[in-house]
Amino acid sequence: MYTVKHGGDIHKGDLVAVCNTNDFCIGIYYGQGKGGTFQYYYPGSVVGHKEAYDNRVQNLGIEKAGPWKLSKIWKSYVNAPRDTRILKLNRDNITDPQLIEHIEQAKEILKEFNITVNY
Repeated sequence: MYTVKHGGDIHKGDLVAVCNTNDFCIGIYYGQGKGGTFQYYYPGSVVGHKEAYDNRVQNLGIEKAGPWKLSKIWKSYVNAPRDTRILKLNRDNITDPQLIEHIEQAKEILKEFNITVNY
């Protein structure tokens, strides 16, 4: 769990907006890493990594591709998180149709790893 000024307590699977320089990035909170980093998945990245894995299995076979596991999905992180740099979001905050589609796809993919996306 991570607590922010705007949104309160953030739990694994919650939607978040992270301030990266001049823009916000929408993500799915994963947890805190070593040294206190704030780790999250970008929904489009989850979908892209699953597609890349499926293509690798199709082209090389499961023997060379290896099993599908969570470590094959790259996490994003904030090295120096602050309670004012991260916002907890809810379903109503998401209006971009492509992002909604990616969140719904990421929700199904992360469910395989017992991560419940709160969307």
